[in-house]
Amino acid sequence: MRNIKRIIIPVLVVLSIFTVNLSCSNDEEIVVPPTEASDPTPDSNGDSEDTGGETVGSEGEITLYKVTGDNITKTLDYKVTGKDLEYQKDVAKHQEIWSLVKKIVPFEQLKKMSEFLIYNGEVTGSAGFVIEIKRDLSDWQMGIAINYAYEGGFNAGGELAYTIIHEFGHVLTLNNTQLDAAVAQENCKNYFPGEGCAFEKSYINELHSNYWNDIWSEYEEAKKDASAQEEFYQKYQERYVTQYASTNPGEDIAEVFATFTTLKEKPEGKTIAEKKILLMYNRDELVNFRNHIRKNLSLRKKGDAVTFELPQPGAWKQANSFGNPHKTKCRRY
Repeated sequence: MRNIKRIIIPVLVVLSIFTVNLSCSNDEEIVVPPTEASDPTPDSNGDSEDTGGETVGSEGEITLYKVTGDNITKTLDYKVTGKDLEYQKDVAKHQEIWSLVKKIVPFEQLKKMSEFLIYNGEVTGSAGFVIEIKRDLSDWQMGIAINYAYEGGFNAGGELAYTIIHEFGHVLTLNNTQLDAAVAQENCKNYFPGEGCAFEKSYINELHSNYWNDIWSEYEEAKKDASAQEEFYQKYQERYVTQYASTNPGEDIAEVFATFTTLKEKPEGKTIAEKKILLMYNRDELVNFRNHIRKNLSLRKKGDAVTFELPQPGAWKQANSFGNPHKTKCRRY
């Protein structure tokens, strides 16, 4: 399984990986224990009664929710103390975060998610993640770090909204309509991002075929160490919307999607980075997704007023960092 996370750290800029695949070992890795709790009876606020808090999370887990339609119902409170217990009890904040997710992700797309996790990102230095729940990539979990969601005030600077957009960009480009998880890498004729074999007309295969394939051998060499990765980015900087996008095609397409959504005007296509954005304009379903987000977040100007903000392209906290290019079956955003 692969994990994909977008990480925000107040002081150190680090990107890490959220995974359940034991073959992936990394200091940044998060291991989520399997959920075996039965569905409790929800209360009037859509939340369950106290589940007892007997399960101890290994990476800051606080509360797990089941997603049904556009509602969340608590299925598990992890055993926590101190500040995490305060976070756990503040269900209103959980709902406020979820409300922002609902504004960003259209109802039909929410069907791809069946779990939502509130956790403390200080343990791993992360702000959010997505990870597939089923091997066939039809079902996903999203996690949001509550402490970073409220750093400087709820969604300060639009960073939380950007995190959600980026993270769902992974779900959008790696789900079962885009990849065939039953095809092994040795049998894959298209790009193989780790979760499965990309369909020929998938978003990520189109991106890889057009704008990665010609430099793939250089990339494979460059990802061997940090200095080579930096040299690779400097050489091909005009190909990427952010430095972080050069980590690998999976992070590239998530960043392209986020930039596609953030930019008010359609680019001219003067650089390869802009041409990648234009690929998304060729897909009606992606344009509709973009319009949905911009409308719901009131990003369209009314006169000179803007009622919501997102970080400008390249201005979000992780823009000038690299992720771990060696992650395949487990990757964090």
